[in-house]
Order: sequence, then C-alpha cells, then structure tokens
Amino acid sequence: MSKTNYQKEYKKSYKQKNKIVTFPLSIAFHDELKRRAIYLDLKTNSYAKNIITTFLNNSTPKILTYEQKEFINEYIRISRGIANNINQIAHKTNLNETIDINILINALRIYEDEFKKFITKS
Repeated sequence: MSKTNYQKEYKKSYKQKNKIVTFPLSIAFHDELKRRAIYLDLKTNSYAKNIITTFLNNSTPKILTYEQKEFINEYIRISRGIANNINQIAHKTNLNETIDINILINALRIYEDEFKKFITKS
C-alpha cells in the first residue's frame, strides 16, 4: 500500500471512529480551563477532552499535577543513578576488573541519603 493510500485509509478509519466536537465557551470559562490546563502541563483541548471523557465514564480524573510529575521524576532520577552504578559494577566484573569497594559504598550511601530526603519530603 502506498503512503498516499495509507494516509487516506487512516483518515477514513479515524473519521468513522471519532468525531470532532466544538462549542462556544465564555471567555471566563475558557480562561479558567486554560489556567487549569497550564497548571497540569496540558493543552487546553486535551484537558477539556479529559474532563468530558472522565465525566461520561463516571470516573475520577487520571491527571497528574505538576508536583506529582516532579515527585515521580525525582524518584526516577534517583533510581536510575542506582541502576547505573549496578550496571557499572556488572560491567567491571564481566571484564574481571577490580572494584574499589570504598567508592561503591560511598556512592550507595549518597543514593541512600537522597532516597531518605526524598521520602521524608513526600
């Protein structure tokens, strides 16, 4: 299938499964919607779509706040640091290189301290 035919088929399929909804919104409501979307680091339309689909599904929103995203990112950063250290140890071991145990212990202590700080601020 050529690229042009693929695109035509995709658009046709998409239009059969989805509908675009537009409606007027007062400036005050739009500004509030936009403010909340910015706070959650979303585009206004994505936030509006999330609100509507959540309401129609009678469920709670699955949106993370900026603080929650930062919390998760900090956790990931610390975890990756630990994983990186473990990978370096495995690599050196596979090459039969010696590992300075003092450097290893100090690095792990630093990550342990970071995790303690991280957990106590949450």
